Amino acid sequence: MWNACIVVHHPDCAVLARTLASCEAAPGLARGLVVDNSDDDSAEHALRALLAQFPRFAYRRNPAGNAGFGHAHNLAFRELPPAPLHAVVNPDVRFLPGALQVLLDAMVRDASIVLAGPALFFPDGERQYLCKRYPTLRALFARRFASGAMLKRLALARDADFYEMRDADYTREIEPEFMSGAFMLFRRETYAALGGFDERFFMYLEDCDITLRARQLGRAVYVPDAQFTHEWARGSHRSRWLTWVTIVSAFKLWNKHGWRWRDARIDAGGRP
Repeated sequence: MWNACIVVHHPDCAVLARTLASCEAAPGLARGLVVDNSDDDSAEHALRALLAQFPRFAYRRNPAGNAGFGHAHNLAFRELPPAPLHAVVNPDVRFLPGALQVLLDAMVRDASIVLAGPALFFPDGERQYLCKRYPTLRALFARRFASGAMLKRLALARDADFYEMRDADYTREIEPEFMSGAFMLFRRETYAALGGFDERFFMYLEDCDITLRARQLGRAVYVPDAQFTHEWARGSHRSRWLTWVTIVSAFKLWNKHGWRWRDARIDAGGRP
């Protein structure tokens, strides 16, 4: 049995409906909670009407307002009735029942796995390279700010590719240092032992932080046969505010886990 938490902020209800339908069609869902981080009342009526179609999901307006991604997920974890597994679900993912079953089976089969995540694809079938190594300054700069010419001139492409583990075989199991928060399946006792997400991260890189901490308790595993569709918005690439949020989160991550200019494994025989 598993619980699901979805955090929204002025969501696209048509996209969210596909996510909710995926969860309710999947095996073993006990309960779900949609936490509304919207900073006004505009979304509540539409969300309540939508959730009336999905009886295993409840609605919860975050009493703290838009207090951040991790804060809302931790709120949901405390309020949902206990289940052996707990899923952090983005409101823009969808999957077939069999894909979720693959993740559940992996957790049941191997007690050393404390966190599991799926393979993620765009709606057109293009793979998303969301298994990552520890983010360095060069890698994050390359992904967010560098143009094609700058990537080549400063040799930043190698940093970005190494960060996204493009040298890895995405058709096989991977144990990334940074697993995507688009869908994270935790053992309940793991999430509880970690204290959930670090709420000092408002948004972005809180999934890196929790993956790093989970790996101290057991294995964090990407499961390639669990294939999900992710309508990835890449909001930070279009918004100056979200770009600033990303920068602040990066500083918090580096202050907590260590600053790295470049991943030394690139020049130590690591690929690419």
